[in-house]
Amino acid sequence: MGFRQVVLRVGLATAIVVGSGALTAMPASAASDDTFWTWTGDGTDGCGYTSFIDYGEGAPGGGPNDDYIIIQDLCPDGHGVVGYAWLDGVYLGKKYNGIGWGYESVAWDPFPSGNVAAGQFVGIKVCLVDGPNDPTPSYCASVSNWSVDG
Repeated sequence: MGFRQVVLRVGLATAIVVGSGALTAMPASAASDDTFWTWTGDGTDGCGYTSFIDYGEGAPGGGPNDDYIIIQDLCPDGHGVVGYAWLDGVYLGKKYNGIGWGYESVAWDPFPSGNVAAGQFVGIKVCLVDGPNDPTPSYCASVSNWSVDG
C-alpha cells in the first residue's frame, strides 16, 4: 500500500470516529478556556485590570450566562478604572469601577445574548479615569481574542 493510500485510509477512519462522536467524551466547556485580560500601561505593574471571563457551560453555581467582564482597581492612586467591550467589532459600552483600590471588582455582562459564541471576536480595553465620565482616560491598554468554543 502506498503512502497516499495510507493517508486516505487514516483520514477516512478519523472522519468516521469524529463523525460518530467518539472524540466528544469531554464536555465543550473543557475544550478551551477563552479567558484573557489586560492591564493599564501606567508605568507600574498595572493599576487597572480588565478580564474577559469564560467558564464554558456556565459560571460556578450554574446558569447559562458564562461570559462576562471583570474590572478591578489595584492601586491606591486616587484613580478609578473603566473597562470597555466590543463583540465582532461592535462597541458594547463601558463600565466604571469606582469602588476604590483593593480586591473589590465589578462584574459586567455587556454581551447581548449573555454568551459569546464560538468564532466571535471579543475586544476589551481598560483605562485609568477620574470618575465615570472622565473625558481624558489615561494609560489605556486593549486586547482582542477569538472565542474558540463559545
